Amino acid sequence: MSINSDEFLDDFITEMKTVMKQHDLEKGSSWRREPDHILVDNLFEEVREFEIKDDPTRELVDIANSCYILWAKRKFS
Repeated sequence: MSINSDEFLDDFITEMKTVMKQHDLEKGSSWRREPDHILVDNLFEEVREFEIKDDPTRELVDIANSCYILWAKRKFS
C-alpha cells in the first residue's frame, strides 16, 4: 500500500490541528494580540528546539503551527 502526497498532507494537518487544540486550552487566541516580532521569535525558538529535542517530528509540527499563526494573523487581521 502506498501513500500519496495528499495523504501525507492530511496526516500532517491532523497533527497540526491536534497540537493547536492542546495549545488552545492553555493559550487561547493570545497569539492574535502578539506583535509579529514576538511570533517570529517564537518560530525561531521552535527551530532551536527542533535541533535539540528528542522528538524532532513534534518540533516540525510546532514549526509549521508557528508559520500558520503568522500567516493567519496577517491574512485575517
